[in-house]
This record gives sequence, C-alpha cells and structure tokens, in this order.
Amino acid sequence: PFVVGLISGIYPALFMSSFKPITVLKGVIKTGNSSISFRKVLVVVQFSISIILVIATAVVFQQLYFLQNASLGYDKEHIVTVPYESILSRQYESFKTELLQHPDIKNMARSSRIPTGRLLDDMGVQVLIGDSMQQPANLDLKNVSADHDFIPTYGIRMLAGRNFSKDFSTDTTNYVINHAAVVVLGWKSDQDAVGKDLQYGGVKGKVIGVMNDFHFESMHQKIIPLLLRMPGVTRTFYGNISLKISGTNVSSSIGTIEKVWQKYLPETPFQSVFLDEQFGKLYQSEQRQGSIFTIFSCLAIFIACLGLFGLSAFAISQRFKEIGIRKVMGASVTNIVALLSKDFLQLIIIAAIIAFPVAWYMMYNWLQDFAYRIAISWWVFLVAGVMALLIALVTVGFQARKAALANPVKSLRTE
Repeated sequence: PFVVGLISGIYPALFMSSFKPITVLKGVIKTGNSSISFRKVLVVVQFSISIILVIATAVVFQQLYFLQNASLGYDKEHIVTVPYESILSRQYESFKTELLQHPDIKNMARSSRIPTGRLLDDMGVQVLIGDSMQQPANLDLKNVSADHDFIPTYGIRMLAGRNFSKDFSTDTTNYVINHAAVVVLGWKSDQDAVGKDLQYGGVKGKVIGVMNDFHFESMHQKIIPLLLRMPGVTRTFYGNISLKISGTNVSSSIGTIEKVWQKYLPETPFQSVFLDEQFGKLYQSEQRQGSIFTIFSCLAIFIACLGLFGLSAFAISQRFKEIGIRKVMGASVTNIVALLSKDFLQLIIIAAIIAFPVAWYMMYNWLQDFAYRIAISWWVFLVAGVMALLIALVTVGFQARKAALANPVKSLRTE
C-alpha cells in the first residue's frame, strides 16, 4: 500500500500543486489515457487492500471476543494459582485449613496441571472388553492428577456418578472421566460409564463419575478425552494449588495467602498467578494480529485517500471547461458534485468486488487454526464496503465541491 500510495497518491498531489491546470491538460493530451488508467488501477488496488485489512481486523476481533466470552465449561474468574511444593505434602491439610478460615477464600485444590496448561500424555488405557482388559484402537486419552476439591473449585458440572471423596479410600485407584472419554471408549451413555472397569498406567480401578466437557487447553484444540485420578498419600503428582477467592477484596486475599505461605514455606518465594491472566496469554498472538491489522488498516486507508485525492484533482482539472459550461447552463453545485463523484465511486465498488472474495478466503483459512470459531458474518463485508464508499465520497467530494463553486468565467477563459 505504501509503494502504491507514493505512486498514485503523493506524486499526483504534488504534481497538481506545482503546475497550472492548463499545463496538466496539455500534458495529458500528449500521453493519452494511459496515465489516467494506470492511476485508476492503483487506486483500485489501494482500496482493495484497505477493504481487505478492515475485514481482517473485524474478523480477528470478533474471534477474540468469542474466545474470551465463550463458555469454557469451568469458572476461571477469581482463581489464584500457586506452585505446589512437595515439602508441603505432610502439612497440606493444616495449610489448607488455615487458609479456608479466611472468609474471602472459598475453596482450594491440588492438581498436576491447571486449565490453560498442557495436558499430560496418554499412559496407556485399558478397559474391560468381554472377559479381558484391552486397549481400544486409536485412543488418545490425557490425564490430570487432582484431589477431591478440584472439580468444585473450578465449578465443573458432574453429568453422572460422583466426584472423588476423601471418605472413600479406594478413590485413589478410581477415575473420573469427561463426556468425550465416554464417547471414545465406546460406552452407551454417561450413566452407563459409571462403574465400568478401567486400567490406567497399570492401576486398575473403576469409573466413579463423568464430568462435563470443558476447555482445559486453548480453543485452538478440540476438547479431548480426559481422565482425572487422585494420587494416594504416598504418591505426590501435584504441581499446582488453585484457590477460589470471593473477589470482593483481592489484595487482602492475596496478602492472606502470602502470609500463610511464608509461615509454612519461609524459604520459598511466594509466586501467584490469576487464572484469567493465564487465559489471556493463550491468545496473545491473536491480540497482536488484531492490533497490527488495525494500525495497517488506518495507514492503508490514509494512503488510499491520498491516491484518490491526487487522481480526483488530476481528473477534475481536465473538466474545468465542462464544469464552467454546465454552471452557465444552470447546473447546481449538487448536480456537478454528483457528476464528478460518480466515476470515482465506481472505482471503489470495483475495489470492493475484488476485495470481498480475497478477504473471505484469507480469513476463512485463518479461522481454521481454531477448533472453535465464529462464522464470518455478511455484515462485516457490508460495513467495510460502505466505509470505503463514505471515505471516498468525502475525499472526492471535497475536490468536486471546490471545482463546482469555482467562478465559471475563470475556467472558460483558459480557452
């Protein structure tokens, strides 16, 4: 857009300011229509690029809005995460009890991974098929180690069965799976899955509950089959602590967590992260793209206006005599502005016709990178086209009105 703008925008504008209309008119007679046609092509290219960038910007921000406001299947608000230290294992219950005494701390859970992080790899799943434990074909089932507080802390809904409970010592060998896992394991329903035998990583147990699907990773990936397991007392596979706070006094809540942390882990620096901040980082690339598209859209439109300004000044200068005659014959300023603007608005319509399919193709392919995405709305194209027309109308209208208000005697004297 910048090179095109320099050729068809800035140069004609400077050209028009340096020479009288009659000089330009004589120059055009020598060169014929090729120079005007070339400038028209450049203006069409400029506005095509501008319209494409406007549509791209709108689609990127629509997708970002969708990602940030879509239902994730869990509650990410007011979740504070801190690293789990193995030294805390023996004192964890006391640590937890002391924190939950604070009224602004609602719940607390441990897990090997937290939502917005990467899931652990499959360790080999076997289910009872017939009389023997067998591994279903083409199965990719991820796992997360979590305690009995993980599901309520994140507000994940149970579809069938129950959550882990500290009242059942056997739950250290049992499993909670999501609905996607029920589907790939070939069970009839969520209720049917409860009580099924399942062996994971060499540990044989039963499915005690089915939870609702939720987006553990970003929406670039589809929701995949997930299994929760609760490690025993002697096995510590935890890596994170998640704390649900009320949100009414965030600074006070963080201060309380830090105070208790320093009491139990005086030699370990306190580090906390809000889950919604982690969630925002998942889409930093898209946010940067949106900002870049916005900047370049504005620059492209500005340069396209320069090109159109130069072309309109160049073309209108050739019609000074015609404008003077029309005014003498009684044409109004409105009629003359409409006459002079018509040809330039046609260029914008041509630019839109070129830009629409190109923009749709580009953004359709960009959206394929997301497993969950918006549909490109027709009104985005309409808004971009109308915006380009209005900008062109203002740009050309300024020149056309100036020519229409000029004294016709001066233009007729040039002959």
